[in-house]
Amino acid sequence: MDLRNFIPFIPPFERPPAAKRSAVVALGGGGARGLAHLGVMEVLAQTRVRPERFVGVSIGALVGALCALDSNVHHVRDKVLGFLSSPSFQHHQQHLFGSAGVTEDTATSGIMAWYDRAKNLYSAHRRLTRAVTQISLMPEAILTASIDELVPDVEFSDLPMPLSIVAADLRSGHRVVLETGSVRSAIHASMALPGIFPPVEHDGMLLCDIGVVDSIPTCVASSYATDLTIVVDIGQHNARMEKFETALDIMMRMQDIGEQILRREKTELADIHIRPELADVSWFDFQNPEEIIERGRSAAWEELSRHSIFRVDSPAEKAPADEEPETSPIENVRFR
Repeated sequence: MDLRNFIPFIPPFERPPAAKRSAVVALGGGGARGLAHLGVMEVLAQTRVRPERFVGVSIGALVGALCALDSNVHHVRDKVLGFLSSPSFQHHQQHLFGSAGVTEDTATSGIMAWYDRAKNLYSAHRRLTRAVTQISLMPEAILTASIDELVPDVEFSDLPMPLSIVAADLRSGHRVVLETGSVRSAIHASMALPGIFPPVEHDGMLLCDIGVVDSIPTCVASSYATDLTIVVDIGQHNARMEKFETALDIMMRMQDIGEQILRREKTELADIHIRPELADVSWFDFQNPEEIIERGRSAAWEELSRHSIFRVDSPAEKAPADEEPETSPIENVRFR
């Protein structure tokens, strides 16, 4: 029985508005698979969750910077798609892979995927000569030109949204979190794939992409989170391998295995773990950007729908007021 039918002065019941949540969003590395980040961000923009900081590694650093600069992810998506179809990007791709004889029939994943492609960049003689006489297989201009096309020349302090970019310092062996100075320079450092692009001199450090061993910045992100930590993992599954022809094959495979194990352990620190299905997408494959973005959307909808805090029709679940959020200590890290 509804008493309002008999007592007219009782005001109609109104459900309280669902509480908004905040999140630190960690965007992992993975080359072209990073386009899936855009699909995830599109879905996240339709929820009650407000990003309070982006933390990025490699391609995640680039996407994080773009989202920190412009909160309208549709604008960001259109900008990226426009760049991918531009003559300048096509020229860079031709420079990277035009003479490589790149094939698509590989079963490798993670670090082994880019390693296999790198092996095909040049003939055996030219590849060996460059590898033992120069610091990288490719010039830095290819990387910097792409970053400059997408990101304006701004400082971290100019960003509307806080941003942390993670890289590795070859000299000290530390993980480095960049939060001051040039955003372009920080992205460049985080995307400088070891051996492929030269490392970046920065404030006495020699920085490169840490993603080949630590591809999702969960520890850094969780240390900032006041509410939620959301991790977007765009790594590939650890595919089985049967043949190992050289000592280098074995060493690279072990590095791949180590990265996979570390990635699984890091995801346990996150409140929400979104992992698009990208096993068949190579790190350099920008052929179907819309499809990769859509895979990010699908994975985000599937994962977020499991959490009642994201349902618009239900109140958010709050932790008791006397409970402090847990943060994990970050070892071997320097903040700059």
